[in-house]
Amino acid sequence: MTIPDREADFWDQVVERSAADEQALRILANDLCDPAVPWFKDLDLDRFVEAVFAHIDPKPGMRILDLGCGKGFLSVALAHRGAVVEGVDISPRSIGYSIRRAETSGVSDRTTFTVMDCKSLTFEDESFDAVCGGFVLHHLDLENAAQTVGRVLKPGGKAAFIETMGLNPLLMLARATLPGRLSIQKESSDDEYPLDRARLAKLQASFPGHVGTSFPQVVFLRMGGYLPFLDNRWGIGLMTGLDHLIARAPALGPLSYYGIVTMDRGSVPEC
Repeated sequence: MTIPDREADFWDQVVERSAADEQALRILANDLCDPAVPWFKDLDLDRFVEAVFAHIDPKPGMRILDLGCGKGFLSVALAHRGAVVEGVDISPRSIGYSIRRAETSGVSDRTTFTVMDCKSLTFEDESFDAVCGGFVLHHLDLENAAQTVGRVLKPGGKAAFIETMGLNPLLMLARATLPGRLSIQKESSDDEYPLDRARLAKLQASFPGHVGTSFPQVVFLRMGGYLPFLDNRWGIGLMTGLDHLIARAPALGPLSYYGIVTMDRGSVPEC
């Protein structure tokens, strides 16, 4: 089985296990967390969504690509803000789920969802004002991803992605050794790897513009919630408080398991 086939199969299975009732499908205009994944709010992922939106600055009529759209949350949220959104994903079940969400949320007229491999986008050059994504880059060939984002962005266009980061050695050690032990289930596919410094450098080397990172909040100790003895209200509350304390020191942002990757294409120089 090829890597694209494995990824499609993995995410098809994830979507198959997802809630599909109207409450989970419907995204409201001001939602910053996916109602189908309510525990995301415990990880402050609304702060990361805010950061993505602040960077790409969606406006009515903007054409935005949601790369690896998954279950369509970012696409629908952006359409609520007036953008015209193209969502692509390698998983057919993800695309079906996204179409249902857009219909349930009343934005199907501003969204289009297509099964497509992110490394082989069929869109024309310079066809999008902005590109975004949630947890997609670390699944891709980064040289190809950087070149592709740079190709489809208009001059001066911006991209922003919520990503799994590999800058914390302790978390990388835990990721490599704990799944399958201590009743911890493996939640990742076999063909992904968090973005460490070498991978971020590869993005920068292949992108026609500036690549940056930021950390709207620190999600470090909360990853301990995968340990059964910490997966409770008291344990999560304590770890959340400590993460928020760490986040007060901006230099400690890279300890976070999640971060924002921005990619800003340069403008065409004036003659």
